[in-house]
Amino acid sequence: RTLPGIVQFLFQEQGFGGDKNNYYDPANSYIDQVLQTKRGIPITLGVITIEVARRCGVPLFGVGMPGHFLVGHREAEGVFVDPFEGKIIDQAAARTLFLTLHPTQEFRAEFLNETAPKAIVLRLLNNLRMIHLRDRGASELVSVLELLVCFDDCPIDEFHRLAVALDALGRTDEAARHLEKAAGRYRGTDAEQMRARATQLWARLN
Repeated sequence: RTLPGIVQFLFQEQGFGGDKNNYYDPANSYIDQVLQTKRGIPITLGVITIEVARRCGVPLFGVGMPGHFLVGHREAEGVFVDPFEGKIIDQAAARTLFLTLHPTQEFRAEFLNETAPKAIVLRLLNNLRMIHLRDRGASELVSVLELLVCFDDCPIDEFHRLAVALDALGRTDEAARHLEKAAGRYRGTDAEQMRARATQLWARLN
């Protein structure tokens, strides 16, 4: 029950790995589907790695490096897992990976700091939001946005996106209720605009 053993079990024996052919397939961002297909993106494969390791008593944590999620080891500083490639890397390799993805940007050591579980969930949901916006998957987008707006620090734009998506699906009453609920979380012009939009939606149902 060591990190090398877990990496070997997941990525060699079980065959998990990064989906290099269809990276932006929505299925790669849903952990339940990744468990079935054994193909995913760095963050979903990383979460699976962390949870399997936790059950084996190996303390790992998420590393939200921009552009490529990694997994760190609490008891071995500077040791990381690249879940997309299914291998253990050091800090120098992580830096090289970042610069390969972002050749015009400067690498900073804090990119390898631990990412809180809440931030990992938000990153997963934001990935799905972007995918479903691109693919025009209205019902799927609504499901993601309904989760995003549950967070206290959710940007106000997400409430507007949710209302638009619900209205497009003919769920105008739900769109209006979400806007009214959101108006209670904000003040000033933002709240007034939400209430006004909710009133417009209700009027269409009369």
